[in-house]
Amino acid sequence: MVVPRLQGGKVKFWPQKKWMQIVLVVVLVLIVVFVAFMSFAGLLLSGALSREVISEIEVMNEDGDETALIVYQPGFSSFSSDASHAFAEGLASSGWRVEITTASSEAPSDPSGYSLLTLAYPVYGGTVGTAIVNYVNRISDFGGIDTVIIATQGGDEPSLTIDTLKQQLQAANGEFLEGLTFSTADTSALESAQQAGSNITP
Repeated sequence: MVVPRLQGGKVKFWPQKKWMQIVLVVVLVLIVVFVAFMSFAGLLLSGALSREVISEIEVMNEDGDETALIVYQPGFSSFSSDASHAFAEGLASSGWRVEITTASSEAPSDPSGYSLLTLAYPVYGGTVGTAIVNYVNRISDFGGIDTVIIATQGGDEPSLTIDTLKQQLQAANGEFLEGLTFSTADTSALESAQQAGSNITP
């Protein structure tokens, strides 16, 4: 049992039995490791949510009837990018000319030349990525462009963050067309993303 010990006028608690001392030390070490891990994970999460990745604009189906723009925020894994590209392939197969790039200060900021916009991002801790939010903030007027919002995540449950970005989009004169969620827990998620894109015709 743990008994109080009087040392230097102060009462200190320390187990008398050796095995209890070992258990206590192990528990204390585990607590320290857990706190350190959570702090590190928090820093990584903060970086993933706020980092801005600049990339070239990829074009699919150059001779498509109308042009769709897909702007996505990369995540820790390639899933956000993979889902965005799968959706782009679906759009291209249904006749769209598709431009796809990452959410950054270099991404197209004038939506007037596009007939469809797609905003895609990974969800961590139920939060919309900062890079995609910043991209939307940079565009003061979306000119009523039809917009699809895609949220990707690693859990089983769909994200509820679409409403947050939807409100921001509509406040800037964007027209919300559809909200889609794709999870890594679904082995057919990329096929579903491609099918969702092919369902939207120019």
